[in-house]
Amino acid sequence: MKQIVVILLVLGLCPSAYSESLDLIYFQTGNRYDYRIDLLKLAMDKTVESDGPYSIKPVAEKMTQSRGIDFLGKGERVNVGFFPTNKERELRFLSVKIPLLRGLLGYRVSLIRRGDLEGFSRIESLDQLRQRYLAGFGSQWADMKILQGNSIPVVGAAKYENLFKMLMRKRFDYFPRGINEAWDEASDKKEAYPDLVVDPYIALYYPYPVYFFVNKKDVALADRIERGLSAALEDGSFKALFMRYHKAIIQQADLKNRKLFLLNNSTLAEGTAHPDTEWWLERH
Repeated sequence: MKQIVVILLVLGLCPSAYSESLDLIYFQTGNRYDYRIDLLKLAMDKTVESDGPYSIKPVAEKMTQSRGIDFLGKGERVNVGFFPTNKERELRFLSVKIPLLRGLLGYRVSLIRRGDLEGFSRIESLDQLRQRYLAGFGSQWADMKILQGNSIPVVGAAKYENLFKMLMRKRFDYFPRGINEAWDEASDKKEAYPDLVVDPYIALYYPYPVYFFVNKKDVALADRIERGLSAALEDGSFKALFMRYHKAIIQQADLKNRKLFLLNNSTLAEGTAHPDTEWWLERH
């Protein structure tokens, strides 16, 4: 009997080889997070043989970002997040310093009202954008401070859904979005807001790496995610997943033919590397 158990353990067939499944609970839900969740699954898949089975599911109730981050920091109810880094988050959590979006989220295009297309076509400088238009943004989002730090007039809203309504009611004039977000959102909101469009003329850029984050005490989970991502980088499956999600959007954004305004990101921790955009960014 002992010989059979040993053989089963070697072959990975014994049900007691791993005592229990690792449960990953995240709080960020919605279509715009599908790629990050699939990338987390890919990283975990790469480590099943060495670390055992796992499950991934959202927390039972809908949470704002600030509330979800608070729970992650306390080690309660959620144990993984996937969001941009900054000084505060690097101090508060353990980050896996492999950029998930390869710099994509730092390139911003804007949702605007159809009637403002002509006005945006005449913007030639960042100063003109500052003087003529008011931005809207999530008040709890980390890059709100980046816009403010670059003297961009901006109003905030705590609830993501309210930003679309506020834009169409002229509470502000443009809503900067990652190029992986803007067209999906315009499509999703088309029925409710038929005059919501993506501005085709301007892009903003600030360095904005997105990492996986875990609680400070969860060293083993951070290590497992890092090993899984490294394996996916090495065998090409990371890049394949990234391009499957983003290739069409990258082409649609047509960044090389936009006026690109560069912003400073003073919220980054010292020594934070800028994401490598070699996979996808065509240089001007």
